Amino acid sequence: MSVFVFIIIIVALVTFGEVAQKWFAARPSPTPVEPGGDDEIERLREHVALLANQVDQLTEEQRFMTRLLEGGGPGSGAPSDESRPEGRPDSRLRGPN
Repeated sequence: MSVFVFIIIIVALVTFGEVAQKWFAARPSPTPVEPGGDDEIERLREHVALLANQVDQLTEEQRFMTRLLEGGGPGSGAPSDESRPEGRPDSRLRGPN
């Protein structure tokens, strides 16, 4: 029984080796970079940097809006409705006199 298992393992390893060798031989070689590709790469880097800045701005705006919706206010030091005396509206909500 152990000889049979040993033969199966040897056959599997040889088969795996042949399949791996054919697979590596069939892989396409990497294409060389064209001489004019540097400008395009630089343009892509600039676009990625612009997108990263826009994502950062959107993230900050989302944090700000979340604080506003939670009632914290822009500096999160704004008084909440519970801290104002009854009947007195917030003076910041009044228009110009």
